Amino acid sequence: MAWFKRNSRALLFVAALVGVWAAVTALRLVDPIVLPSPASVARAVPRMLRERLLSDVALTLGRVLGALAIACLFGIPLGLYLGYRKGMYQVIESPLHALRSIPASALFPLFLIIIGVGEKSIVALAAYPSLLVILVNAVSGATLANKRRLYQARLLGLDTLDTITEVLFYEALPNIFDGIRTAVSYALLLVIAVEMFIGLDERGLGRAIYEYQSTYRIPETYGAIIVAGVIGILLNAVVSQIEHRMLRWLPNVQED
Repeated sequence: MAWFKRNSRALLFVAALVGVWAAVTALRLVDPIVLPSPASVARAVPRMLRERLLSDVALTLGRVLGALAIACLFGIPLGLYLGYRKGMYQVIESPLHALRSIPASALFPLFLIIIGVGEKSIVALAAYPSLLVILVNAVSGATLANKRRLYQARLLGLDTLDTITEVLFYEALPNIFDGIRTAVSYALLLVIAVEMFIGLDERGLGRAIYEYQSTYRIPETYGAIIVAGVIGILLNAVVSQIEHRMLRWLPNVQED
């Protein structure tokens, strides 16, 4: 009940959108081949579940989580270290931002050459922009660390590793979670795009969307797109819940 109260406005907005959608299709203001009714999309979902949807969602979700794991594993410690060693970060800051400005999809042929055709190239492509986003956010969080705490760490004789793990990590956590939340969107977008347009594998949510569209199964196409959006919302909610639990010590984080 508390969840519904907190999200009542969002739920009302979604209900209003569905109502407008239903009205437009009922009045046939748009051709059904372009915009099917909400009821037809709802009826299509059980068929999709029987055919392939669950396995496609599981495969896509596994690729997204694998990319995020790689991005966090390398991006967080490297970002914290560069935030601690500001002089080193200043040397690579411009090339780093230049890499961020290159669309990840444009580098996919390079990933195919280096890594090869297959599952690894899909995960690596999604991990690339996610890693950069998390790294830059970790650097920002580390550079904004409380100077008094860093001074106390030096007084206590903490070495670089201990300072990063015991002080900077917690100081940078809010920024790191901001980066992870953005990286989730990037990873999901890129995985679905590669599945849809590159077609290295015949499975995956993106491939399902492409095949439904190419065979003019329009209700299923909309259903798969809605499922992709729901996955993004759920991933963001999971990250927010983890963030809430790990940042309880901050004064501006309130209990639900």
